[in-house]
Amino acid sequence: MSQQSSLYRTIQILRELNEGKKLCIESLALYYEVNERTIQRDFKLIREIFGDFMTKEGRCYQGHKKVLLDELLHATDLMTLANIINLFGITNKQSLISVKTDSMIKNSMSVYEFKSKPFEVIKNRELMQTLEHAIKFNKELNISYQAKNIIVNRLFQPYRILFLNENFYLVGWNITKNYFEYLRIALIKEFGTTSKSFYRDSETVAFIDSIQTPWAKFGVPQQRVRLHIQAHVAKYFLLKKYLPSQTITKEYENGELEVEYRVNDFKEVEELIIKWLPHLKVLEPVALNQQIKKVLLEKLKGT
Repeated sequence: MSQQSSLYRTIQILRELNEGKKLCIESLALYYEVNERTIQRDFKLIREIFGDFMTKEGRCYQGHKKVLLDELLHATDLMTLANIINLFGITNKQSLISVKTDSMIKNSMSVYEFKSKPFEVIKNRELMQTLEHAIKFNKELNISYQAKNIIVNRLFQPYRILFLNENFYLVGWNITKNYFEYLRIALIKEFGTTSKSFYRDSETVAFIDSIQTPWAKFGVPQQRVRLHIQAHVAKYFLLKKYLPSQTITKEYENGELEVEYRVNDFKEVEELIIKWLPHLKVLEPVALNQQIKKVLLEKLKGT
């Protein structure tokens, strides 16, 4: 079978699991012409999103209850799915989404209006396919990128596409200048694969797994940020994780909270803290208080 997008492959695997079929890693890898680790990642992703609905026997999986797609998706999930389909330019003929799911998406949109769209619009399907292929097969890229008012060229080793702060980023190593870099995909102007392949660095992979925001810096150790949250806004921190590392470390009888984050750059929590001032207090580190004051003064001066 010719190469298909990972979205196409994952949805097809979901449908077959939903039909009760027994799927084995080796045969799927041969069928989709990918390596076995790619199929293992597919199953891991499916389990993370849809829960423990399938059993594993050796290197094979089988769905033991029918709860996929149509039965599981709620309004927000449907909106996300609709945007992913739009992002990759999947037509009705190409899509493996059932008629029922398509109808649920349309029905949800008549009730919900997402003012803050989950995804920025990326119309260049060829770009997405090239990036996906380069990531899968560890191929270096030649990229022309819009940096402020100029176009800058670089050789780039792509590791993954991340969705951060409502934008898509290609992350990996800028070989030209030898540093880890986030590239907004919408700002990539020209692109192409080179004849060179690269080996993935385990330290880089581990760092990417820990990324929470576009301000995370490679090679910088994480540090603890502790916040004291006033009682009348505590419910928002109990209901929502503002960063993946958020942990409620203490709940007081009067309803106040202590919340902890792990970051390697203060910019990762700047916006969050400023948003909730004066209803929270930075307990540590002390240096973060000084940085927040500086940022607020700059905002007041309009700089």
